[in-house]
Amino acid sequence: MKAQQTPQERPKARQINSDLFPVEEVIRARALDQTRILFPSALSPWHWVIIMSDQVYLVSPKKAPELHIPASSSCVDVRLIDTTTYGKVPASLVFTPALPGYDMFTFPSYSFLISNSNSNKHVLFDLGMRKDWETALPPKTVGFVKQYMPFTIEANLHETLDEDAGHLGITSQSISTVIWSHHHFDHRGDITAFPSTTELVVGPGFTNEYVPAYPTNPESSILETELQGRPIRELDDASFTLKIGQLPAHDLFGDGSFYILSAPGHTIGHLCALARVSNTPIPSFVFIGGDCAHYPGIFRPTEYLPLPKEVPAAPGSRFGVAPCPGMWIQEYVHPKKSATEPFLGPNAGVNEHPEQADHSVSAMEEFDANEDILVCIAHDPALLGNVDFYPKKLNDWKKQEKKEAVKWSFCGDFDVRAAKKSAAIGS
Repeated sequence: MKAQQTPQERPKARQINSDLFPVEEVIRARALDQTRILFPSALSPWHWVIIMSDQVYLVSPKKAPELHIPASSSCVDVRLIDTTTYGKVPASLVFTPALPGYDMFTFPSYSFLISNSNSNKHVLFDLGMRKDWETALPPKTVGFVKQYMPFTIEANLHETLDEDAGHLGITSQSISTVIWSHHHFDHRGDITAFPSTTELVVGPGFTNEYVPAYPTNPESSILETELQGRPIRELDDASFTLKIGQLPAHDLFGDGSFYILSAPGHTIGHLCALARVSNTPIPSFVFIGGDCAHYPGIFRPTEYLPLPKEVPAAPGSRFGVAPCPGMWIQEYVHPKKSATEPFLGPNAGVNEHPEQADHSVSAMEEFDANEDILVCIAHDPALLGNVDFYPKKLNDWKKQEKKEAVKWSFCGDFDVRAAKKSAAIGS
């Protein structure tokens, strides 16, 4: 006879609003999931239901392809910086199709401070946006931002570094290299505030496509002042001597701690990066995605990382149940009712080269499927409040189980309650 569980061993109770999700439906859903449900009491209008599940995903995940990351004993410190750049746009301008209740995309913009102790160098990957954008950027760009993509910015990135709130001794004067993931205004920041000796690294085809800059070329969104008087290194195709997963890779420091990855499509020369942040007990990494995708729902779920049976309810989520059964999200929210395909795709015009962009997203999905890699795209709101930000390091994300905290947080943006009611009315 099986020993009776102690209170500490018993699964936690689940609270469900019976007006939105009748207990009978919970039982039916969980029975289909081959889980066991116990309900010791029923208190109107709330019911306490105890659920035990042996499986994590709605379907068994497919094994992801090997990434073949070269071995190395070297690591970098990664600090994720909230650049205080916040934008808000109609979701329909960025994503397709429309999803229940998800009308506005409100997003931050991140920078990454990379520190390599072997070379004693500090690198910034992306800079966010500059505070003086209304007067500094080309008029065409200013008009676009005001019409379609209003932003608020509290501080320039160089000001944040120079305040040195964490007493790291790393200021704007310490930065040896700035990497632009691509040329868009919300990633370039104000590089003129950094020393003229600070090198600018850009991706393949950048110069041919985007230079000359403004005002020589009145159509350009880049400023001549951003490029003048500093070393610029354009990584050509020959610079990417390695391949990690599906992406060509360049070993920036030559010690295997930080790779720049060629991931074109959103723009010509778009770059991502892979940072090794720990080797104990096993190697763990941070994948810096730039604008390879603008939202997690563009690369999750996949056949390698299916929807889970239970999606935790983050603050502000509109599930009506905490956590939310994954099959409800699959049934009522996912446009294809799939547990293995991303919810969304980019809208027309978001990417300069859609086929290349699709390939880059597919490549990123393979990194995302690896439990030892934390994928951080430039505008993921789920990272706010869920992972360590500057001046703290992001290196311990694996030990802190941060991937689980952010992976499905975006599902809380979808109005499961409204979708369920709509489905009930239509049935």
